[in-house]
Amino acid sequence: MTVIPSQISAMLKVYAKVSRAQDSLLERTSSEIGEVEDVVDISTEAKRRQITEQTRMEVIKRVKETVNNGKE
Repeated sequence: MTVIPSQISAMLKVYAKVSRAQDSLLERTSSEIGEVEDVVDISTEAKRRQITEQTRMEVIKRVKETVNNGKE
């Protein structure tokens, strides 16, 4: 395969252009680019388990508080 000088020159121009574009993107702050929030969808079963776990932890917390208040 033969590569002619004009092909090499064109390739170097494209490489330089892409390199400058990537450098400018890396220098931008997240506020300039815009922050993206993650959105998570969970299943009904997962939501039920989450609520059950939160309720369980709240009950345990209240029982401990009640026991600690009774000892004082």
